[in-house]
Amino acid sequence: MDCLDMITKQNVIPLLKEACPSFEPSEEVDLNDKDELQHELSRVAGHLISLEYNGQLQREPDVFEAIEQLYIEGEADVKEAVTTGLFQAMHEMIIDQQINPEEIGMLLKPHSLKWWKTIDHFSENSAEQ
Repeated sequence: MDCLDMITKQNVIPLLKEACPSFEPSEEVDLNDKDELQHELSRVAGHLISLEYNGQLQREPDVFEAIEQLYIEGEADVKEAVTTGLFQAMHEMIIDQQINPEEIGMLLKPHSLKWWKTIDHFSENSAEQ
Protein backbone atom coordinates (compact mmCIF):
# COMPACT_ATOMS: atom_id res chain seq x y z
CA MET A 1 0.00 0.00 0.00
CA ASP A 2 1.45 3.36 -0.95
CA CYS A 3 1.23 6.58 1.06
CA LEU A 4 -1.60 7.94 -1.07
CA ASP A 5 -3.91 5.17 0.13
CA MET A 6 -3.15 5.54 3.82
CA ILE A 7 -5.86 6.71 6.20
CA THR A 8 -5.02 10.14 7.59
CA LYS A 9 -6.05 11.84 10.83
CA GLN A 10 -8.83 13.74 9.02
CA ASN A 11 -10.47 10.42 8.06
CA VAL A 12 -10.51 8.80 11.51
CA ILE A 13 -13.68 10.29 13.02
CA PRO A 14 -15.72 10.20 9.77
CA LEU A 15 -14.78 6.52 9.34
CA LEU A 16 -15.79 5.71 12.93
CA LYS A 17 -19.01 7.73 12.61
CA GLU A 18 -19.94 5.83 9.45
CA ALA A 19 -19.24 2.52 11.22
CA CYS A 20 -21.11 3.53 14.38
CA PRO A 21 -24.03 5.80 13.37
CA SER A 22 -25.18 6.20 16.99
CA PHE A 23 -22.03 8.24 17.75
CA GLU A 24 -22.43 12.00 17.34
CA PRO A 25 -19.11 13.74 16.64
CA SER A 26 -18.42 17.25 17.87
CA GLU A 27 -19.32 19.97 15.40
CA GLU A 28 -16.10 21.98 15.38
CA VAL A 29 -13.08 19.72 15.60
CA ASP A 30 -9.73 20.24 13.92
CA LEU A 31 -8.77 16.63 13.26
CA ASN A 32 -5.28 17.76 12.22
CA ASP A 33 -4.73 18.88 15.81
CA LYS A 34 -3.43 15.92 17.79
CA ASP A 35 -5.07 17.00 21.07
CA GLU A 36 -8.45 17.61 19.45
CA LEU A 37 -8.31 14.24 17.68
CA GLN A 38 -7.38 12.54 20.98
CA HIS A 39 -10.29 14.27 22.71
CA GLU A 40 -12.72 13.20 19.99
CA LEU A 41 -11.41 9.62 20.15
CA SER A 42 -11.96 9.63 23.91
CA ARG A 43 -15.56 10.66 23.19
CA VAL A 44 -15.84 7.66 20.84
CA ALA A 45 -14.40 5.51 23.64
CA GLY A 46 -17.03 6.78 26.05
CA HIS A 47 -19.76 6.02 23.55
CA LEU A 48 -18.50 2.48 22.93
CA ILE A 49 -18.18 1.77 26.67
CA SER A 50 -21.69 3.11 27.21
CA LEU A 51 -22.94 0.72 24.51
CA GLU A 52 -21.07 -2.16 26.16
CA TYR A 53 -22.40 -1.25 29.60
CA ASN A 54 -25.93 -1.39 28.17
CA GLY A 55 -25.30 -4.69 26.38
CA GLN A 56 -25.52 -3.14 22.91
CA LEU A 57 -21.92 -3.03 21.71
CA GLN A 58 -22.05 -6.39 19.91
CA ARG A 59 -24.79 -4.86 17.72
CA GLU A 60 -22.19 -2.46 16.28
CA PRO A 61 -19.82 -4.90 14.50
CA ASP A 62 -18.88 -2.37 11.82
CA VAL A 63 -17.06 -0.21 14.37
CA PHE A 64 -14.61 -3.06 15.04
CA GLU A 65 -14.02 -3.47 11.31
CA ALA A 66 -13.32 0.28 11.14
CA ILE A 67 -10.88 0.15 14.07
CA GLU A 68 -9.09 -2.76 12.39
CA GLN A 69 -8.96 -0.78 9.15
CA LEU A 70 -7.37 2.15 11.01
CA TYR A 71 -4.61 -0.15 12.27
CA ILE A 72 -4.01 -1.78 8.90
CA GLU A 73 -4.35 1.23 6.60
CA GLY A 74 -3.72 4.16 8.94
CA GLU A 75 -0.67 6.38 8.93
CA ALA A 76 1.61 6.01 11.95
CA ASP A 77 0.02 8.97 13.76
CA VAL A 78 -3.43 7.46 13.15
CA LYS A 79 -2.38 4.18 14.78
CA GLU A 80 -0.87 6.08 17.71
CA ALA A 81 -4.02 8.20 18.11
CA VAL A 82 -6.28 5.14 18.10
CA THR A 83 -4.08 3.36 20.64
CA THR A 84 -3.76 6.29 23.03
CA GLY A 85 -6.97 8.20 22.34
CA LEU A 86 -9.41 5.33 21.94
CA PHE A 87 -7.99 2.21 23.57
CA GLN A 88 -6.34 3.85 26.59
CA ALA A 89 -9.48 5.88 27.26
CA MET A 90 -11.62 2.75 26.93
CA HIS A 91 -9.37 0.93 29.41
CA GLU A 92 -9.69 3.71 31.96
CA MET A 93 -13.48 3.70 31.54
CA ILE A 94 -13.97 -0.06 31.76
CA ILE A 95 -12.26 -0.10 35.14
CA ASP A 96 -14.84 2.41 36.42
CA GLN A 97 -17.72 0.44 34.87
CA GLN A 98 -16.33 -2.92 36.07
CA ILE A 99 -16.27 -4.31 32.52
CA ASN A 100 -13.79 -7.10 31.83
CA PRO A 101 -11.29 -6.08 29.10
CA GLU A 102 -11.80 -9.51 27.51
CA GLU A 103 -15.44 -8.58 26.77
CA ILE A 104 -14.14 -5.87 24.44
CA GLY A 105 -11.25 -8.02 23.22
CA MET A 106 -13.65 -10.69 21.97
CA LEU A 107 -15.19 -8.13 19.60
CA LEU A 108 -11.90 -6.91 18.14
CA LYS A 109 -10.14 -8.10 14.99
CA PRO A 110 -6.53 -9.44 15.01
CA HIS A 111 -4.48 -6.23 14.56
CA SER A 112 -6.56 -4.14 16.92
CA LEU A 113 -6.73 -6.99 19.42
CA LYS A 114 -2.92 -7.04 19.56
CA TRP A 115 -2.88 -3.34 20.52
CA TRP A 116 -5.78 -3.80 22.94
CA LYS A 117 -3.82 -6.54 24.73
CA THR A 118 -0.75 -4.30 24.82
CA ILE A 119 -2.75 -1.57 26.58
CA ASP A 120 -4.40 -4.18 28.83
CA HIS A 121 -1.00 -5.62 29.80
CA PHE A 122 0.39 -2.12 30.44
CA SER A 123 -2.67 -1.25 32.56
CA GLU A 124 -2.32 -4.43 34.63
CA ASN A 125 1.36 -3.77 35.27
CA SER A 126 0.67 -0.15 36.24
CA ALA A 127 -2.06 -1.24 38.66
CA GLU A 128 0.30 -3.68 40.39
CA GLN A 129 2.89 -1.01 41.18
